[in-house]
Amino acid sequence: MATFILIHGSWHWGGCFVKVANILGAAGHAVITPDLASHGFDPTPTAAVTDISIYAAPVRTALEEIEGKAILVGHSVGGATCTWLGEEMPERIHALVYLTGFMAPAGKCARDFVMTPAYLKDPAIVESQGMLRLGKEGLGLDLSKRDLIARSLYSDCTEHDIDVALKSLVRTTPHAPFTAVSAITPHRFGRLPRHYIECLQDRGLPLAVQRDMQAAVPGAKVHQLATGHSPFLSAPEDVAEVLLGIA
Repeated sequence: MATFILIHGSWHWGGCFVKVANILGAAGHAVITPDLASHGFDPTPTAAVTDISIYAAPVRTALEEIEGKAILVGHSVGGATCTWLGEEMPERIHALVYLTGFMAPAGKCARDFVMTPAYLKDPAIVESQGMLRLGKEGLGLDLSKRDLIARSLYSDCTEHDIDVALKSLVRTTPHAPFTAVSAITPHRFGRLPRHYIECLQDRGLPLAVQRDMQAAVPGAKVHQLATGHSPFLSAPEDVAEVLLGIA
Protein backbone atom coordinates (compact mmCIF):
# COMPACT_ATOMS: atom_id res chain seq x y z
CA MET A 1 0.00 0.00 0.00
CA ALA A 2 1.13 3.54 -0.76
CA THR A 3 1.76 6.53 1.46
CA PHE A 4 0.31 9.78 0.16
CA ILE A 5 1.36 13.22 1.35
CA LEU A 6 -1.25 15.75 0.22
CA ILE A 7 0.11 19.32 0.02
CA HIS A 8 -2.30 22.24 0.12
CA GLY A 9 -2.07 25.48 -1.80
CA SER A 10 -2.23 29.17 -0.91
CA TRP A 11 -4.18 30.15 2.21
CA HIS A 12 -5.39 26.57 2.76
CA TRP A 13 -4.73 23.92 5.38
CA GLY A 14 -4.04 20.19 5.34
CA GLY A 15 -7.58 19.32 6.33
CA CYS A 16 -8.96 20.63 3.05
CA PHE A 17 -8.11 17.18 1.68
CA VAL A 18 -10.20 15.27 4.23
CA LYS A 19 -12.69 13.92 1.67
CA VAL A 20 -9.93 12.57 -0.57
CA ALA A 21 -7.92 11.31 2.40
CA ASN A 22 -10.91 9.33 3.69
CA ILE A 23 -11.32 7.57 0.33
CA LEU A 24 -7.62 6.76 0.06
CA GLY A 25 -7.55 5.58 3.67
CA ALA A 26 -10.58 3.35 3.16
CA ALA A 27 -8.69 1.73 0.28
CA GLY A 28 -5.89 0.84 2.69
CA HIS A 29 -3.39 3.61 1.97
CA ALA A 30 -1.63 5.84 4.47
CA VAL A 31 -2.38 9.54 4.09
CA ILE A 32 -0.60 12.55 5.60
CA THR A 33 -2.05 16.06 5.21
CA PRO A 34 0.42 18.49 6.82
CA ASP A 35 -0.18 22.18 7.39
CA LEU A 36 2.58 24.13 5.68
CA ALA A 37 4.45 26.74 7.70
CA SER A 38 2.16 29.59 8.87
CA HIS A 39 -0.99 27.79 7.66
CA GLY A 40 -3.68 25.87 9.49
CA PHE A 41 -2.47 24.92 12.98
CA ASP A 42 1.20 25.55 12.21
CA PRO A 43 2.35 28.32 14.60
CA THR A 44 5.13 29.75 12.43
CA PRO A 45 4.63 33.52 11.94
CA THR A 46 4.15 34.49 8.31
CA ALA A 47 7.06 36.92 8.50
CA ALA A 48 9.38 34.09 9.55
CA VAL A 49 8.75 32.10 6.36
CA THR A 50 11.49 33.58 4.25
CA ASP A 51 12.50 30.53 2.22
CA ILE A 52 10.93 27.46 0.62
CA SER A 53 12.87 25.26 3.04
CA ILE A 54 11.02 26.87 5.96
CA TYR A 55 7.67 26.86 4.20
CA ALA A 56 7.90 23.20 3.18
CA ALA A 57 9.54 21.93 6.39
CA PRO A 58 6.37 20.11 7.62
CA VAL A 59 6.30 18.05 4.43
CA ARG A 60 10.01 17.33 4.61
CA THR A 61 9.57 16.14 8.20
CA ALA A 62 6.78 13.80 7.12
CA LEU A 63 9.00 12.37 4.37
CA GLU A 64 11.83 11.81 6.83
CA GLU A 65 9.63 10.02 9.36
CA ILE A 66 7.77 7.53 7.16
CA GLU A 67 9.02 4.12 6.15
CA GLY A 68 9.66 3.70 2.45
CA LYS A 69 8.62 6.19 -0.21
CA ALA A 70 5.67 8.54 -0.57
CA ILE A 71 3.56 9.92 -3.38
CA LEU A 72 3.55 13.71 -3.10
CA VAL A 73 0.43 15.49 -4.33
CA GLY A 74 0.72 19.27 -4.62
CA HIS A 75 -2.32 21.44 -5.21
CA SER A 76 -1.84 24.87 -6.80
CA VAL A 77 1.26 26.51 -5.26
CA GLY A 78 1.71 23.29 -3.28
CA GLY A 79 3.36 22.20 -6.50
CA ALA A 80 6.37 24.34 -5.57
CA THR A 81 6.92 22.09 -2.54
CA CYS A 82 6.68 19.02 -4.77
CA THR A 83 9.32 20.43 -7.08
CA TRP A 84 11.67 21.42 -4.26
CA LEU A 85 11.43 18.07 -2.47
CA GLY A 86 11.65 16.19 -5.76
CA GLU A 87 15.15 17.60 -6.13
CA GLU A 88 16.05 17.50 -2.43
CA MET A 89 14.82 13.99 -1.54
CA PRO A 90 14.14 11.91 -4.67
CA GLU A 91 15.19 8.75 -2.84
CA ARG A 92 12.13 9.10 -0.56
CA ILE A 93 9.60 9.81 -3.30
CA HIS A 94 7.69 7.29 -5.39
CA ALA A 95 5.98 9.87 -7.65
CA LEU A 96 5.10 13.55 -7.89
CA VAL A 97 1.54 14.60 -8.67
CA TYR A 98 0.63 18.18 -9.57
CA LEU A 99 -3.07 18.83 -8.99
CA THR A 100 -3.58 21.94 -11.12
CA GLY A 101 -0.24 22.74 -9.54
CA PHE A 102 2.61 25.11 -10.23
CA MET A 103 5.49 23.24 -11.87
CA ALA A 104 8.44 25.46 -12.77
CA PRO A 105 11.47 24.49 -14.86
CA ALA A 106 15.04 25.07 -13.71
CA GLY A 107 15.74 28.77 -13.30
CA LYS A 108 12.07 29.74 -13.09
CA CYS A 109 9.59 30.13 -10.23
CA ALA A 110 5.82 29.99 -9.79
CA ARG A 111 5.59 33.78 -9.98
CA ASP A 112 7.00 33.69 -13.50
CA PHE A 113 3.84 31.90 -14.62
CA VAL A 114 1.48 34.43 -13.08
CA MET A 115 3.23 37.30 -14.84
CA THR A 116 2.33 36.04 -18.31
CA PRO A 117 -0.45 37.23 -20.63
CA ALA A 118 -2.06 33.76 -20.42
CA TYR A 119 -2.60 34.40 -16.72
CA LEU A 120 -3.02 38.15 -16.39
CA LYS A 121 -5.44 38.53 -19.31
CA ASP A 122 -7.64 35.57 -18.44
CA PRO A 123 -11.14 36.98 -17.68
CA ALA A 124 -11.53 34.97 -14.48
CA ILE A 125 -8.16 36.19 -13.20
CA VAL A 126 -8.98 39.80 -14.05
CA GLU A 127 -12.19 39.44 -12.04
CA SER A 128 -10.44 37.87 -9.06
CA GLN A 129 -7.86 40.63 -8.58
CA GLY A 130 -10.21 42.41 -6.19
CA MET A 131 -9.80 39.64 -3.60
CA LEU A 132 -5.98 39.76 -3.55
CA ARG A 133 -3.67 41.97 -1.53
CA LEU A 134 0.07 41.94 -2.25
CA GLY A 135 1.94 42.82 0.93
CA LYS A 136 5.38 42.81 2.47
CA GLU A 137 4.91 39.37 4.05
CA GLY A 138 3.16 37.63 1.17
CA LEU A 139 0.06 37.32 -0.99
CA GLY A 140 -2.99 38.30 1.00
CA LEU A 141 -6.59 37.22 0.56
CA ASP A 142 -9.40 39.60 1.47
CA LEU A 143 -11.74 37.18 3.22
CA SER A 144 -14.58 39.68 3.08
CA LYS A 145 -14.77 39.15 -0.69
CA ARG A 146 -16.74 35.91 -0.37
CA ASP A 147 -18.31 35.97 -3.82
CA LEU A 148 -15.02 36.66 -5.61
CA ILE A 149 -13.26 33.91 -3.66
CA ALA A 150 -16.07 31.46 -4.35
CA ARG A 151 -16.05 32.16 -8.09
CA SER A 152 -12.27 31.90 -8.32
CA LEU A 153 -11.34 29.04 -5.98
CA TYR A 154 -14.60 27.15 -5.42
CA SER A 155 -16.60 27.66 -8.60
CA ASP A 156 -18.18 24.18 -8.54
CA CYS A 157 -18.31 23.63 -4.78
CA THR A 158 -21.39 23.56 -2.56
CA GLU A 159 -22.27 26.51 -0.38
CA HIS A 160 -21.55 24.36 2.66
CA ASP A 161 -18.04 23.49 1.48
CA ILE A 162 -17.35 27.14 0.65
CA ASP A 163 -18.45 28.20 4.14
CA VAL A 164 -16.22 25.57 5.77
CA ALA A 165 -13.24 26.53 3.63
CA LEU A 166 -13.56 30.25 4.26
CA LYS A 167 -13.53 29.70 8.02
CA SER A 168 -10.27 27.75 7.75
CA LEU A 169 -8.22 29.93 5.39
CA VAL A 170 -5.34 32.12 6.53
CA ARG A 171 -5.16 35.67 5.26
CA THR A 172 -1.64 35.54 3.85
CA THR A 173 0.55 32.99 2.11
CA PRO A 174 4.25 33.90 2.32
CA HIS A 175 6.12 34.89 -0.82
CA ALA A 176 8.44 31.88 -0.44
CA PRO A 177 6.58 29.28 -2.56
CA PHE A 178 5.96 31.82 -5.33
CA THR A 179 9.52 33.07 -5.53
CA ALA A 180 11.45 29.83 -4.95
CA VAL A 181 13.58 29.38 -8.07
CA SER A 182 13.49 25.80 -9.31
CA ALA A 183 16.86 24.05 -9.27
CA ILE A 184 15.74 20.71 -10.68
CA THR A 185 18.22 18.40 -12.37
CA PRO A 186 17.69 15.42 -14.70
CA HIS A 187 19.38 12.92 -12.37
CA ARG A 188 17.28 13.78 -9.28
CA PHE A 189 13.89 15.41 -9.91
CA GLY A 190 14.07 14.31 -13.53
CA ARG A 191 14.11 10.59 -12.76
CA LEU A 192 10.89 10.64 -10.73
CA PRO A 193 7.57 9.58 -12.28
CA ARG A 194 5.41 12.69 -12.63
CA HIS A 195 1.70 13.23 -13.15
CA TYR A 196 -0.22 16.40 -13.92
CA ILE A 197 -3.94 16.57 -13.17
CA GLU A 198 -5.54 19.29 -15.27
CA CYS A 199 -8.67 20.98 -13.97
CA LEU A 200 -10.47 21.94 -17.14
CA GLN A 201 -12.83 24.53 -15.62
CA ASP A 202 -10.27 26.13 -13.31
CA ARG A 203 -10.88 29.84 -12.64
CA GLY A 204 -7.97 30.18 -10.21
CA LEU A 205 -5.18 28.76 -12.38
CA PRO A 206 -6.23 28.95 -16.03
CA LEU A 207 -5.93 25.81 -18.12
CA ALA A 208 -3.65 27.63 -20.58
CA VAL A 209 -1.19 28.31 -17.74
CA GLN A 210 -1.41 24.72 -16.52
CA ARG A 211 -0.40 23.64 -20.00
CA ASP A 212 2.36 26.24 -20.30
CA MET A 213 3.98 24.67 -17.25
CA GLN A 214 3.62 21.18 -18.64
CA ALA A 215 5.33 22.34 -21.82
CA ALA A 216 8.12 23.93 -19.77
CA VAL A 217 8.68 20.74 -17.74
CA PRO A 218 7.76 17.95 -20.16
CA GLY A 219 7.40 14.30 -19.24
CA ALA A 220 4.42 14.20 -16.90
CA LYS A 221 1.52 11.85 -17.55
CA VAL A 222 -1.58 14.00 -17.95
CA HIS A 223 -4.95 13.33 -16.32
CA GLN A 224 -8.02 15.52 -16.65
CA LEU A 225 -10.87 16.49 -14.34
CA ALA A 226 -13.88 18.53 -15.49
CA THR A 227 -13.72 20.66 -12.36
CA GLY A 228 -12.80 24.04 -10.97
CA HIS A 229 -9.76 24.86 -8.88
CA SER A 230 -10.65 22.82 -5.77
CA PRO A 231 -11.65 19.29 -6.84
CA PHE A 232 -10.65 17.92 -3.43
CA LEU A 233 -13.92 19.54 -2.28
CA SER A 234 -16.12 19.36 -5.38
CA ALA A 235 -15.07 15.98 -6.83
CA PRO A 236 -13.11 14.02 -4.21
CA GLU A 237 -14.07 10.66 -5.72
CA ASP A 238 -12.61 11.70 -9.07
CA VAL A 239 -9.38 12.94 -7.48
CA ALA A 240 -9.07 9.74 -5.47
CA GLU A 241 -9.68 7.60 -8.54
CA VAL A 242 -6.72 9.20 -10.30
CA LEU A 243 -4.49 8.85 -7.22
CA LEU A 244 -5.47 5.22 -6.68
CA GLY A 245 -4.49 4.55 -10.28
CA ILE A 246 -1.09 6.11 -9.67
CA ALA A 247 -0.56 4.07 -6.49
